[in-house]
Amino acid sequence: MFLSSLFSLVLVALVGCGDDESNRRFTDPASTFRTYKQALENGDFELLWECFSLSQKEGEERQVWIDRWQQKPAAEIKAQLRREIAQEHIINERIGYLLFDPSTLSDDRASPFFYFIRENHGWKITSHLDSTFHQELEQAIERGEYK
Repeated sequence: MFLSSLFSLVLVALVGCGDDESNRRFTDPASTFRTYKQALENGDFELLWECFSLSQKEGEERQVWIDRWQQKPAAEIKAQLRREIAQEHIINERIGYLLFDPSTLSDDRASPFFYFIRENHGWKITSHLDSTFHQELEQAIERGEYK
């Protein structure tokens, strides 16, 4: 009986560990964006890499990508960190976007949007040019999920 109870306690503890911080970092577009900002603030370019979709990383060598981010001017990083979310819109279970407060953008040419696609490990930053995102958006429009 004691061993059975002990086994149950260990099992409950292990199951509880499955919901770790890495899973919560990408639960929705806003969480992913907060993770993105945290990675930029801390210079954690490995974590920053994890914020982007597979399509954004396609054809990129991880270290070359990280080196490019490490060489970005401090002003460019600060501009990203100033962004504040005005609206989060999850279109469906696969795609969504964030709209940023225009007063927090670096200039009039900066896009006020970040686009997201849901992958196996959560919501990841992508581009409106991502063919999968674009296809999902077209299908969402056809189904009346987005206008």
